[in-house]
Amino acid sequence: MPFYRSIIKYIISAIMLLLFLSACNFFSFGDGVTGENQTNPIAPLSLAVAPDEVAWMPWYFAEEKGLFNSSQIPYDLKLISDTYQATIEKFISKEVDAVAISNIDAVAQIVRQNIKADVILITNTHYGNDAILLHEGADQNLRGKKLSLVQDSARHYLLDRYLGRHQIPYDTVKIINTAEVDIPNKMINKEVYGVVTKNPNLYNLIHSSSVKEVFDSSNIPNEIFDLIIVHRETLVDHPEFADVLLKAWFSVMKKLQGNRKGLVLDELATLAQMSRQDYDEQLRSSPLNDTPMKAMQAIRNRRILRKSMRILRYFVERHALNGNKPFNSWVSYPGRTPALLHFNDKPLRRLISR
Repeated sequence: MPFYRSIIKYIISAIMLLLFLSACNFFSFGDGVTGENQTNPIAPLSLAVAPDEVAWMPWYFAEEKGLFNSSQIPYDLKLISDTYQATIEKFISKEVDAVAISNIDAVAQIVRQNIKADVILITNTHYGNDAILLHEGADQNLRGKKLSLVQDSARHYLLDRYLGRHQIPYDTVKIINTAEVDIPNKMINKEVYGVVTKNPNLYNLIHSSSVKEVFDSSNIPNEIFDLIIVHRETLVDHPEFADVLLKAWFSVMKKLQGNRKGLVLDELATLAQMSRQDYDEQLRSSPLNDTPMKAMQAIRNRRILRKSMRILRYFVERHALNGNKPFNSWVSYPGRTPALLHFNDKPLRRLISR
């Protein structure tokens, strides 16, 4: 009997020890999940998008429909809305992790600041979204004339391309550096000979003033396009951030191809504070990369990208926007060692392979 009593004592002691350890585990982790399986802290990440580009309204639609945070990936993703230049400045100062930006500004402003960033998506191209406008009846010879535009921008680039094609010396045109919001008044009040502007200002001026369009971005196809760029260090620490952004974009694109396309376009127009007709007409000048395969072809089309960057190089160097950095350190393409601005196709490849 003493032997059995000893055995029973050992069994009771073992049971008590197991109960004690289980209680400790419960109070340590609350939900009974071991420390190894605890959910990682939610990472606060952000995308900055200016609200005045019709082609970027899908990001606002995605936020409104909760598409950023519907993923299983533990991110608290915020959409930051501000003026275009302010969004770029927020990216430069690392107040935001990603930004919607033109390829011109990505080089002229981001590369210039020696910031390492990855292009994860080419959202759209400019095919008439930007143009040179003159007063009706004005001579198209711009020598000695004053034009309003945002200096060192995609519109400045467009003007340079026009001057080059028509063999007009760059220094014979007087550029009045003007905020985009002030462009219409400069034209309407005839303070300048002409303006170089973009939608919606372009659309509104054409439909409300006596102006003529002499050159637009459809005359230089594939040279101006818009990107989503992410700080490289953010992408290294949070590679799924790109997955969340791509999933949100193509979720909206899929809705634009379905039988509810009209309703989605109505909502996009409302978000842009435009009529449906105005929105549709302006969107046609900024064709979207609306499928993952189309986006992959765009980001891997080295021939087009190299050509556009080669021409952009002359603009950047002519206006001293490169900060004395050698051209080969500016931009790199999929499969190459990353330069300051790297076209990174890996997030799209992950999306397509799923």
